[in-house]
Amino acid sequence: MTKGARSGFTLVEVMLSGAIVAFMALALLEGLIVSAKISHENSELLAADAFAWDTAWKWLNKAYDDLPSQGAGVTYDSSTDAALAMTSNDCPVLARSNTGGDPRLIVRVTLQSDASGIRRHGLTVSAKRIDVDVEWGPADDRKCLNGLRRAGIASYGHPVTVFKSPLDRGMLE
Repeated sequence: MTKGARSGFTLVEVMLSGAIVAFMALALLEGLIVSAKISHENSELLAADAFAWDTAWKWLNKAYDDLPSQGAGVTYDSSTDAALAMTSNDCPVLARSNTGGDPRLIVRVTLQSDASGIRRHGLTVSAKRIDVDVEWGPADDRKCLNGLRRAGIASYGHPVTVFKSPLDRGMLE
């Protein structure tokens, strides 16, 4: 070693390492923001899916004769049918306060008969198809599970469909 040499870092080295650490911190924070957005979208999708399946289950447990019998289908919409209106207690994740817009529930019941019937126990039986969709978000950024009612909004292409036949469980052995 030469006489008078000092150990340590120069100011340039310290500034360069500080800049590298700052860029790494910014990248990490951006990653956290993106993962928070993805997590929020997934929680909304899962909540909508769960609520749609709960609704499908309720409609499936109605008596066969209580469901409409039109081949063209009958659509029920919570925006026009007070009996279907969603409250913040029904699905808190999709409440207006969390998504910026009123959530909407759509249920369509269609009669499947004759050639479009369902094969069960070697018989072709008529059935009623129950489709459910949930729509949520602010007016300029609406999302839905499957686009059952309206085109032009972001759809996850996730169908929620059940079939109700006049045959009750356990009738045939």
